[in-house]
Amino acid sequence: MWILTALLFVLLLTLDQVSKSWIRLNIPTGRDISVIPGILSLTNINNTGAAWSFLSGKSFIFEIIAVIAVFVFLFFIYFERNHTGYLIGLTLMLAGTIGNLLDRFLVGSVTDMIQLDFINFPIFNVADSCVTIGVIVLFLVILLAKPESEKHAE
Repeated sequence: MWILTALLFVLLLTLDQVSKSWIRLNIPTGRDISVIPGILSLTNINNTGAAWSFLSGKSFIFEIIAVIAVFVFLFFIYFERNHTGYLIGLTLMLAGTIGNLLDRFLVGSVTDMIQLDFINFPIFNVADSCVTIGVIVLFLVILLAKPESEKHAE
């Protein structure tokens, strides 16, 4: 299972970093390209904060939180290594957290590029999607888990 977990992590982190690099090279900052008119655009935003530019310019806060989160995710990945659902959710969250952390350290801001034109929603990136999907996976795993009393009855 470790090999699949590592492959998933590398695939997601690579997809995140390659997509951000492509955006930085091909779309000028602040410009956007309509992919599906009225639905989806690609843009190039340098975000030093969080969603909706919350705490913009306070990147150090997110760097500290992200470094702590990485160690927490690694801790739980190690101790939940026999539980596929936890591994998938935590690996998604780890890849997304490290993807955005790399941006903060190497570029000075997080490159966001996916814009949903039909709703007032923050512009996001692959790493953000990984974190969000990882949280949903963990939520579902916990929600659908059998209580300990039912496990012992089987």
